[in-house]
Amino acid sequence: PPTVVPGLTGVTAVAAGSGFSLALKSDGTVWSWGSNGTGQLGDNTLLNHSAPAAVTGLTGVTDISAGFAHSLARKGDGSVWAWGSNSYGQLGNNTSATSKVPVQVVGLGGVGTLSATAISAGVYHNLALSGGAVVAWGSDINGQLGDNLARISVNPAPVQVSGLTAPSGVSALAAGNGQSLALKTDGTVLAWGDNAFGQLGDNTTTRRFAPAPVVGLS
Repeated sequence: PPTVVPGLTGVTAVAAGSGFSLALKSDGTVWSWGSNGTGQLGDNTLLNHSAPAAVTGLTGVTDISAGFAHSLARKGDGSVWAWGSNSYGQLGNNTSATSKVPVQVVGLGGVGTLSATAISAGVYHNLALSGGAVVAWGSDINGQLGDNLARISVNPAPVQVSGLTAPSGVSALAAGNGQSLALKTDGTVLAWGDNAFGQLGDNTTTRRFAPAPVVGLS
């Protein structure tokens, strides 16, 4: 049966990765527990934890998201922070180095810093809404970054998703295992990336490198 996680009160949001969990408290701190083999708990160790511990040096957080073995947090000032596995550039800091503590995601094209209003962590890639535009970084093996380039590699800094420049009309994002989704304010849904199982919802199994409408949704 469900049990209460010890030591956590005032929680406003939770996120679950692969074998680890995150919680955002009302005071803007982030707490983590579970598997920590790549530093995804963000406590400057590689030790697993069976009880929550605070993520090192992270305050003022308003949103969290968990990937396969990395974590994302968005602060109230719009800055985005990431920690954990970085083998696919999913930390967005122009490196491939794993980090046991939060590092700031750099800005579009690698200049400055990213100011976001929404984030979503996928298995090996991430999405963010920034200034009304959608950006993505990390693995692009299936075109899930959506910048219309069949690079079949990685991008360790945010790139612009094709056709979703400001004002994109996007209100929500979701990143999966090789595919990405965007919900627009008019109720339509766009999808791109891996489509081997028809997960893009476009009546095909064709991989897409740029957003395309999901059929029948409005």
